Amino acid sequence: MNRSLTPADQLLFLCARARWDETARAAAGACLDAGVDWPALLAAGGRHGLLPLLHDRLAALDPCRVPADVAAQLRGSYCTSLLRNRRLAAELARVAAALGRAGVDILVLKGGALAPTVYDHPAQRPMTDLDLLVRPGLAGAAAAVLEAEGYHPSESVPAHMLPFQQRFGGGVEWLRREGGTTTRLDVQHDLVGVDWCRGLFRVAPQALWAAARPLHWDGAEALQLSVEDTLVHLCLHPAVHHGYASSLLGYADLDRLVARQEPASFWPGFVERAGRLGVRTAAYRGLLGARGLLGTPVPEEVLRALAPGALQARLLARLAPLDAAVALEGAGRDLHGLRQVPLYAALADRPADAGGMAAAVFFPPREWLAARYGLPDDLPAWRARLAHPLRVGRALARSLHRPLVQSGLE
Repeated sequence: MNRSLTPADQLLFLCARARWDETARAAAGACLDAGVDWPALLAAGGRHGLLPLLHDRLAALDPCRVPADVAAQLRGSYCTSLLRNRRLAAELARVAAALGRAGVDILVLKGGALAPTVYDHPAQRPMTDLDLLVRPGLAGAAAAVLEAEGYHPSESVPAHMLPFQQRFGGGVEWLRREGGTTTRLDVQHDLVGVDWCRGLFRVAPQALWAAARPLHWDGAEALQLSVEDTLVHLCLHPAVHHGYASSLLGYADLDRLVARQEPASFWPGFVERAGRLGVRTAAYRGLLGARGLLGTPVPEEVLRALAPGALQARLLARLAPLDAAVALEGAGRDLHGLRQVPLYAALADRPADAGGMAAAVFFPPREWLAARYGLPDDLPAWRARLAHPLRVGRALARSLHRPLVQSGLE
C-alpha cells in the first residue's frame, strides 16, 4: 500500500506518541492548518483505540480549532474509558483478593498493568477486559474461584474443551453480568498461548514469575511482569495473535513503556532477556515497528543486537511490512493462514525453532492428545497420533482462504 498519509493520519500518529514536546505540538498544529477530515480521524481513532489519547492531545492545543461535535465525541470516549477503567480496577481488586485467599497468584497483563503505570492517566488507555496470567497447573483452581464469584466461561469454547484450554490452550474467557454490565476476564496460563507457536519460543513460565513485580492500582494488589518481560510481551502479542494486523494502541503501549526507562541501564538487560527467551527476532520486529511508526527511541545498536540475518529480515519485511498506511488499515483485518504460518516461522530465532514448531503441532505428546481428543488413560493413543497430522493438514488447507482462528488450528 503506497498511499500518502493525510493530515488526519499524521495527526493520529502524532497523538499516539508518548513524546508530546514542542516539536510534536507544532507538527500537530500544522496538520490542523492543512485541514483535517474529522470523520475519518474519529473512525481511525476508534478503530485503533486512540480516542481518549486524541481527546487529551487535542485539548492541549487550541480547543477552538476542534469542531464542537468532534470535541464532544472525544470527551464522551474519554469519560467512557475513565468510568470503565475504574470499574475494572475495582473488579481486579475483588477478584485478586478472592484468588489470593485460594492461593492463586495472578499476573496482570496488557491494559490492566499498563494503564496505571505508563500512561499519564489510566483513562488514556481504553480497556474492554482484564487479561490475567495464572501459574501453570492452577487454571482449574482459578476457575473454581471465579465460578464462586459469579463468573461463567464464555461460549466461545465448548464445555467439553474447557479442560484442554485450561491446560494446553490459549486460556478461557470468563464473563460476569451484573446490572446490565458485563465484565470480561481473559485468564491464561501461557504468555504465548497460540497452538502454532508451541516450540517456537522459549518463554518459560517459571522465569516470568520469578521476575514479576508488584502492581498497585486503585486498591487492587496483584503482580505484573518485569519491565523487560512486559516489553517482550508487547512485541510478541501483535505477532502471534494478530499477524501484525492489530491496532496502533499496542505500539502506543510499547512507546510509553520504553519512554519511561533509563536507556543505559535498561537496554543491555532487555537484549540479554530476549535472547534467553528466544524472542530476539520478534523483539526486533516490534521495536523496529514502534520506532518507524511512533518514533520510539530505540538505539541502533539495540536493533543490531536483536536483528536476524539479512534473508530472514527481508522475509519479515515482506510478510509484515512496516508501512504507516498498512498499519492504519491493519486493525481488525483478518489474515489467512497462508501468510500467518510462514510469518510465525520467520519469527524463529533459530531454524531449529521453526522445526520445533512444526514438530509440536503435528506430533504433540500423548498428554496433549488425550486432553484434546478426550482419550481415557487406558486407551492407546496410536489412532489419535495417526489422525492428528491429517486434522492439522485439513486445517491448513482451510486456512488458505480464512484466518487460522477459523480453520481449527487454534
